[in-house]
Amino acid sequence: MQPALDTVASWARDWKVQASASKCCFTTFTLDPKECGGKVVPTLKFSGEPLRYDPNPTFLGITFDDQLTFSSHISSLKDRMAKRRQCLQALAGKTYGAHRKTLRTAYITYIRSVFEYGAAVYFTHASPALRAKIETEQNRCARIITGCILPTNRAALLAEADLPALTVRAKELAATEASRIARLPAEDRAKQLLERDPRPRLKYRAHEAWKRACAQAAEEGRPEPALPDEDALLPHKPCIRRVGQWTLREAGVSDCPAEPFLRVSPEPPWSAHQGSVTFIVDLPTTTRRTDPPDKRREAAERALAALPAPDCSIWSDGSAAGGTSNGGGGAAIILHRENDRRIECLAAAGTHCSSTRAELVAVREALKSLASLPADSLDAIKEIRLCTDSRASYAHMRSRLWGGPLPSLGHVLGGSATLIFEYLRRVGRVDPPVDAATAVAAPAATA
Repeated sequence: MQPALDTVASWARDWKVQASASKCCFTTFTLDPKECGGKVVPTLKFSGEPLRYDPNPTFLGITFDDQLTFSSHISSLKDRMAKRRQCLQALAGKTYGAHRKTLRTAYITYIRSVFEYGAAVYFTHASPALRAKIETEQNRCARIITGCILPTNRAALLAEADLPALTVRAKELAATEASRIARLPAEDRAKQLLERDPRPRLKYRAHEAWKRACAQAAEEGRPEPALPDEDALLPHKPCIRRVGQWTLREAGVSDCPAEPFLRVSPEPPWSAHQGSVTFIVDLPTTTRRTDPPDKRREAAERALAALPAPDCSIWSDGSAAGGTSNGGGGAAIILHRENDRRIECLAAAGTHCSSTRAELVAVREALKSLASLPADSLDAIKEIRLCTDSRASYAHMRSRLWGGPLPSLGHVLGGSATLIFEYLRRVGRVDPPVDAATAVAAPAATA
C-alpha cells in the first residue's frame, strides 16, 4: 500500500495539489482472525506524514468495518430510525392522530428512506442476525401505523400495514440497481464489475444451516423446514451482484434485453424556444376522478377553448397491463391546415414497462411521425397542441430529467398533520402535545 500512496503523493506534487494528511485515514479489510479488529495495523505515510488508522471509516454515508459485516453501520442506522420513529409516534396521537395512509406515507418517506440508502449493497451482504435488528424497527413503526398490539404475528402485521419486509425491499433495490447498471455503456466500470463472474470464496452460513436442518428433518421423517430467508437458497455469501441477478432470474426478466440509457442534453429541449413552448396542467375548473364524466368533459372543453387555435393537434395515450407489462402507446395527429387530415401511429412500449413509459412512447411516436411529414406540410404548421392525460410523464420530464422542485415532507403529509410536524420540528420535542388545540396553536406562539 505504501508504494501506491507514494505514487499518489508524487502526482499531487507534480500537479500542485496539496492534500491534508490529517484529514485522511485508512483501514484494512481481512478475514484473518489474527489480523482483524486492529490486531495488525500497518504504518502508512502520505507525503511523509503518518496516516490515522480508523477501524470504522464512513465513506459516502456507509460505515465500513474490517470484515465488511456492516455491523457498525446497521447499529447506527437502527438508532437513527428509532429517533425518527418518535416523530411518527407523535403524528399518531389519539386526539389528533393522522390517518393510517398518512402515517404509512410518512414512514416510507421519512424513516424507511434512511434504510434504503445503500441497502442494495450493505443489507444484502449482512447476516440474518443483523438484518433482524432493522426489521425490528420497521415492526415497531408498523404497530404505530396499524394500532396492532405487541403479540401480533409479524407477517400479519406487515400485511395490515401494507409494507414489505426490509429483506424483500433490499432485494428489490438490488434488482433495480442491477437492471439499471445493465443499461449503462459497455465501457462503464460499474457494468464491467457487475458482469464479472469471479470464483465464489465464502460459503453462506444461513444456507449451510438450512441444509443441515433439512437433512435432520429427513432423517426424523419431518417435513422440510421453511427457509429463514429467500436468499438462503444461495450457496455462497450474498452480495449486490449475486442477489440482484438471482432476483431478476426469479422474476423471469433476466433474459430480457436491456434498453440502453437515453443520453439527454443537460438543458431541456424547450430551453432554446423560450416563450414558444407552454405547459398547461391545470383546468380552469377543479375536478376530481369521482366527479361525473359530463362535468370533467365540460372542464376539459373549457380549457381547450381558452387556448389559441392550433395548426396541428396531437392526442396521445398509452397504457400497460396492470401498470407493469405489455405496454403500448398510440397517438392521433390532426392537421387542421389540410382539412383535418388524420394520421394515426402505434408503438409497443415493451414487455415489462410502466404506464408512464407507455405514455412517453406515445408522445415520442407522435413527434417522430410529425417530423417525417413532407416539407410543405411542416411549413404550414406554426402552432402545435399536444394533449396527454399523463401528468406523471410531465412530472418525469420536468422533475427527473431536467430538474425541478421535489416534494417536501409537508407536501407529502398534507392537512393538519403538516402543522403538527412543523411544531415538533421547531420546538424539538418528541412527545405529543397535550391536545389537538395545543398542536395547532403552538406554531403561532413560537413563531
